[in-house]
Amino acid sequence: MYAAVAFETTTLGTLGVLGKEFLNFGKGTWNRFFRWLAILSMLLSTAYVLSFPTLMAAMTGYITTYEPYVEDYEHNLIEWSQIKEVIYVVHDIARVGGFDKSPLVVTSDDEVLMKAMEAYIFQFKNDRVQYHDGHGPGVGSFSVANETSEFNPVGYGQAAQLSAPSLNITEYQPQFLQTHMPWEEPYNIQIPPLEVRIDRFAFAFERAGNSLYNSTYLVEKGSCKPSEEYQWGFSYIFLFMVSIFNFLWVCIMVGMWLDTRRASRMYKSGRRPGLIRSIVDYSAAVREELGVEAETMEEEDLRKAVRESGGALVVPKNEIRVRRVDKTLGPKERKRSWKRSLTSGSNF
Repeated sequence: MYAAVAFETTTLGTLGVLGKEFLNFGKGTWNRFFRWLAILSMLLSTAYVLSFPTLMAAMTGYITTYEPYVEDYEHNLIEWSQIKEVIYVVHDIARVGGFDKSPLVVTSDDEVLMKAMEAYIFQFKNDRVQYHDGHGPGVGSFSVANETSEFNPVGYGQAAQLSAPSLNITEYQPQFLQTHMPWEEPYNIQIPPLEVRIDRFAFAFERAGNSLYNSTYLVEKGSCKPSEEYQWGFSYIFLFMVSIFNFLWVCIMVGMWLDTRRASRMYKSGRRPGLIRSIVDYSAAVREELGVEAETMEEEDLRKAVRESGGALVVPKNEIRVRRVDKTLGPKERKRSWKRSLTSGSNF
């Protein structure tokens, strides 16, 4: 045990030696109990130090990223980033050349069509525009009877002269545009609060822009799905566990240090067994045990001879240095079962 603790502090072999010492209960006295407690503390500390790299590696790793999706009317999953906020819906856009399908859904990221719609509405005088708020979806709709109009979708075709009546347009409330700045990147959808009328807002998907969706549908059909990308993740659960283990390990180390300062005769006398001091004491005990033959023996022969010698290293009561004591078993002890070999403790 002395060699394992002094020279092989954090190895699997040390765990085996400490485990064997842990099973060496002996007589039920307070001294034996505190010895058993010290061995248990050393066993747990060594096991934690050995497992620390694995625990640190387990705290980090690549994890799957999740992206929000919404299911459309045809049960296809659409990325949340493809949701667009609807500002205008032109129900009879087929009257204008260059537009084949009705209705025309104008979203807030289509600045060209938004300007075209604003210019189209502005050409009518306010007293001729009839708004119908509270009837149907949107914040209102307008129509102008018996008056020609001009619709100029810049970038989508030439200006079209339209006969009366005007285009049938429904306007929706621009929730995002109220806070959107020109330099901001478009665009994260902000779902309107529940206390607001849901039909005042409308949304469309980039791939299928002619279908309208309300906020309730987006909330009910929205979900997060694993994406094809991975990111470097960090486990806070493992961090919490390692923090607890670190605290216990520090408590064990501090407790053993305080116990050593309080009860160790070697520590009080100033003879503290560092690496070189341990080498000198250990080599002297091995020479005493094996004699002059130890100088010429190989490593395996030395280990076998020490293991079979029946000796151990202790600090006698009236001394302050590590010395060899005899632990040779008698004939009866040698014949005992395998339990005896597990609970007899270790040697050098």
